[in-house]
Amino acid sequence: MSIVLSIAQTDEFTWAAGPTGLFLVQNGNLSPVAQPQQHVTCCAALADRVLVGGAPFGVTYNILSTRRGAGVLDPSWAENWQAAWMDGVDEMVLCLAPAPGDKKVPVLLAGTAGGGVLRSTDRGRTWYPCNFGLQNYTILCLAWAPPAPADGWPGREIVFAGAEGGLYRSPGAGRGWSKCAGIQDVVQCVAVSPNFHRDGLVLAGTEDAGLWRSDDQGRSFLRVADAPDRINALVAGPQGWLLSDTNQLWHSTDGLVWTPIPNTRPALVLLAGEDGVLAGGESGIWAVEGLEV
Repeated sequence: MSIVLSIAQTDEFTWAAGPTGLFLVQNGNLSPVAQPQQHVTCCAALADRVLVGGAPFGVTYNILSTRRGAGVLDPSWAENWQAAWMDGVDEMVLCLAPAPGDKKVPVLLAGTAGGGVLRSTDRGRTWYPCNFGLQNYTILCLAWAPPAPADGWPGREIVFAGAEGGLYRSPGAGRGWSKCAGIQDVVQCVAVSPNFHRDGLVLAGTEDAGLWRSDDQGRSFLRVADAPDRINALVAGPQGWLLSDTNQLWHSTDGLVWTPIPNTRPALVLLAGEDGVLAGGESGIWAVEGLEV
């Protein structure tokens, strides 16, 4: 069974990525997809393309311009991979995060193993370092806040970057960063509340220093007392929060009080979609049953 470290989803396609490559998810099954990266760490998807992060090319992308029907790819599409231009950065890309919302050309961010954060404004074709304010340059996870309300001011585009030495916050769509107060440990995963612009909630999971919670839009964090020590995956949705430790999944309505979910498998990645939550881990990909998040 293939290990899944990353899941990406659009209206038509679901993708999964891990050490054994890129997969198209169809009816819960993983169909291998030929792609040029030797080491695959993550994937991301826009409406018209899929992107793969790893090495030796940093980011590669494939434009899904020819289809034979809804949700069916033309067999020749896999021959059209292109390597992105990385502005001299040759470190492995560890995570990818497109900005949320319905912008025609969304900002994309990539976290690297030593090169900090890369930023793209042309759908992944070219990438430039945006490391102002960073003190740690190995970026393990990225998470965007929901788009600001149309009538809100100022219209910030807030994003978080988890690093080996803490968590960073950018109010300007990744152009510059400031370190969040409280966390000094390895941050493996971050999740932002769907109601972020009202409740200000952000959760960060660490390698061995537990779960951390912010209610001031991610400016400062306090450790959650009764959560597991190791947090491998986090996700937020309208009905609450899910996390995974090394043994099982846990649920919370407020990010403070956590309850283990019996008979669940541990996950390395969690993704909330319109049809529920998808989980990926050492046993492939699966839907989290019995809980809408």
